[in-house]
Amino acid sequence: MTIEQVGQHWWLQVGQQRLEFRGDGRGALTLTGSQGDQRPVVPVWSSDQALCWDGVCARGAFPLD
Repeated sequence: MTIEQVGQHWWLQVGQQRLEFRGDGRGALTLTGSQGDQRPVVPVWSSDQALCWDGVCARGAFPLD
């Protein structure tokens, strides 16, 4: 996970695939995939304490805001 601006812009690099997240500052998030496909996502905590965005999950110590 690379965080450019906490709560506003970050990405996950998974092999050759980059999943980029952007927040609008009002709670809405957009996920852009490696092929430029964009979709709105909602953050949800999973039962194993991972933070997930529409099926894309990350676990560990990272800043939330």
